Amino acid sequence: MDEVVRAGELEIDLGRRLVRRKGEVIPLSRTEWLLLQYLAVNAGKVMRTTDVLSAVWGAGHRDDIQYLRVCISRLRRKLEAGQGESPVVIKTMQGIGYMLDTEPPASAPASSR
Repeated sequence: MDEVVRAGELEIDLGRRLVRRKGEVIPLSRTEWLLLQYLAVNAGKVMRTTDVLSAVWGAGHRDDIQYLRVCISRLRRKLEAGQGESPVVIKTMQGIGYMLDTEPPASAPASSR
């Protein structure tokens, strides 16, 4: 798996298991990596909370939503440092789940050709 997923200022190298923002490596715990990897492999798709829990923690944790909320919060702090209050990369879909947003922010200038 040599794919690199780009989301905002992030580069998520799935093959090398590295995350970089503006060229700097962001250290992640094993669980944070597993969560980000799952979202990155499914980038642009809303992933149901129960599916994320099963994929990262195992089927026995399908209902442990607090685990997921805490890990998402920690991951956002690391990935979205300096981005302001609103999540840019990991979006919450209320009552459904989470999505890794690979679209450039609306405020980003369009590249000229």
